[in-house]
Amino acid sequence: MDINQKNLVGIVVLTSFALITWLWSLQNPISDSNEMQNLPGLIGYYLKDTEITGTDSEGNTLYWIKAASAEEQPGNNHLILKNLTTQYNPSSNVPWVLKASHGEVSNSTSYLNLSGDVQLTTENKEGISPTTIQTIELRLEPENFIAETNAPVSVLIGSHRLEAVGFRADLRTNQLSLKSNVYGQFSP
Repeated sequence: MDINQKNLVGIVVLTSFALITWLWSLQNPISDSNEMQNLPGLIGYYLKDTEITGTDSEGNTLYWIKAASAEEQPGNNHLILKNLTTQYNPSSNVPWVLKASHGEVSNSTSYLNLSGDVQLTTENKEGISPTTIQTIELRLEPENFIAETNAPVSVLIGSHRLEAVGFRADLRTNQLSLKSNVYGQFSP
């Protein structure tokens, strides 16, 4: 009689273990990989201290984007950049350096949307005061050398200051067009 009770206890324990395992597998979120892929907010990849190189039609380096971090958002095909600097290759003769706290680029477009503390500055050349343009948002088309915004801007040229709403700049030819509400202050 002792052996039958041991067999009965063993069968009950094994059956219970099988039942618990089966129930656990039904509730395990890893069991359905499609369910994991469709969750919102998943990160495709995340990079720290990254550099993105843009090239011209012949494959030569045209510009660099350096960022403290880059995060792909696969759900909307965007790359989010934080604390970035964009600089053109010296051979392109574009003296502008762009800095922003936030940037976003889509996989299907050739422009970069910048926001936060956006600054576009010329390099300091001997005898020429640097020019700095400050705004809260900017759209940069790096292959076309165009920077544009409809937001308020401040243009600082040495001790001179211009305020406006919106601008468009051709960074290659150094042409700047202020759009509206232009106010200037020039010190002697």
